[in-house]
Amino acid sequence: MTLQVPFAYFSLILIWGSTWIAIKVSVGEVPFTMAAIRFFSAALLLIIFQKLRRKSILPPRGSGNVIMALGIGTFFIGYGFTYWGMQYVHSNITSILWATYPVFVSLIAHSMLNDDKINPSKIFSLVGSLIGSYLIFDIHGQQFDPRTALGMLVIIASISGSAYSSVLYKREGSHLDPVAVNALAMLIGAAMLLIPGFIFEPWQDIRFTPLNLGATAYLAIFGSAFGFSVYFWLLSQVTVVKMSYLNFLLPILASLWGWLLLDEQLSKGALAGAVIILLSVTIPEIYQQRMLSVKDRNASKKF
Repeated sequence: MTLQVPFAYFSLILIWGSTWIAIKVSVGEVPFTMAAIRFFSAALLLIIFQKLRRKSILPPRGSGNVIMALGIGTFFIGYGFTYWGMQYVHSNITSILWATYPVFVSLIAHSMLNDDKINPSKIFSLVGSLIGSYLIFDIHGQQFDPRTALGMLVIIASISGSAYSSVLYKREGSHLDPVAVNALAMLIGAAMLLIPGFIFEPWQDIRFTPLNLGATAYLAIFGSAFGFSVYFWLLSQVTVVKMSYLNFLLPILASLWGWLLLDEQLSKGALAGAVIILLSVTIPEIYQQRMLSVKDRNASKKF
């Protein structure tokens, strides 16, 4: 278990750091439909895997509210509307905005979990994230685009849905099989994503290419089927707030991939905002870990 947790944690960083560029490539003009295809495919893979394990795909009694919350909060709101916003927002900007996820988790966990309360370090992260997000919007700059600003607002709003469902899972669903939970939640989310897809998107004109199919397959297999199963398993091993700190490591890889493959550039304001967001969520965590280390050393000296 000592090796499994860090291995799983860093595997998620490597995989999810590359998913933002894959989403950007696959979105096209039908973001909800492409997100639905991703999660339907991932759910099917998980169901097959569950059958091979000879495990039940049906949830135990009383867990329906957690699975429904994950389906709606994480996969429909969290990722569905992030897909929509990425029509107008670069993959590197999206990953930086998602670095504010720990702040949303901290605020929600304060009222839902007994061991994750608001403290001065979390307030520091909140203020820094707000300042950084303001700079990224570049409202007064020459590069301001109303469509891009709307996309970023939608993405930020979608983060709150995912944060709530993760905290609820930590409180009420940590004992559940993460594979079964993900499969059912993805099916719910994908089914809901098809509704705005059919109503608002020109799905009849979808053109599948090796590029967007390959990106969607990568997202379904590694980003979703593997990634979310590992993520929810890790939630049962570490605190939900510590899990949310994945999101300040991912923008580093995401920005590198966006720059190398899509030539995505950050304006001076966006770069400053990104640095402020990343520092505001990393500095308190580093300080907290150092204080815990000092406390442990002092405790060991007593014995």
